[in-house]
Amino acid sequence: MVAPLSWIAVALLRGVYFECSMTGANFTLFRSHLCSEKFPHCRTDLDKFPCEGTPVPQSERVAVLAIIRAESQVLGWILIGSVMTFTFLLTCVARCYSPISYMQLKFWRMYTQKESEFLDSYTAQHAEKLAKRNMTSFFELTKPTPMNSPPRQAWEKISSFYKFRSMDQYYSILHKYVCTCEDLENPVARPSVRSENDFSNPAALAFVDEGKLVL
Repeated sequence: MVAPLSWIAVALLRGVYFECSMTGANFTLFRSHLCSEKFPHCRTDLDKFPCEGTPVPQSERVAVLAIIRAESQVLGWILIGSVMTFTFLLTCVARCYSPISYMQLKFWRMYTQKESEFLDSYTAQHAEKLAKRNMTSFFELTKPTPMNSPPRQAWEKISSFYKFRSMDQYYSILHKYVCTCEDLENPVARPSVRSENDFSNPAALAFVDEGKLVL
């Protein structure tokens, strides 16, 4: 949603697209608003104003097109201001109606950031060890040494979206998966942590799954 609105705002601020579209549009009300007695060619030849080499006087073309670009820029700034105001109000409403206190939300953000950093670090270390073991086994023609790795089912369970519940004290789906573990050595038999309800979380907790969405 941000990209299309940004493109529209930039196009309006430049004024080129709006200039071409409005000079070619046959809107009587707009032409009456734009054209006046000092622009005699405006009503009949408005669609030719953006073009070079027309019989319309240069001074008249420049004056009329400047008015259209100014109106386009006004619309662009109105769009930018509206989006910023809407975003601000949405953030305020989300914070006011959030079931999480400010201090807990601050801690939650820190935890999510640290968990993401540690996950990247542990994943890189484990991948390096596993790759080194496999290369050693391949080139030295030896059996690979035993090495524990999370099974596919475990990765699937921690990859589901986080579902907020007021009675739980879990700060992420990984946190819930670890705390509800019944058998560390057999995670396949572990019950699923996926929620059977909808995935609507408070807007203030949108950051919890941001790391997964980037992937």
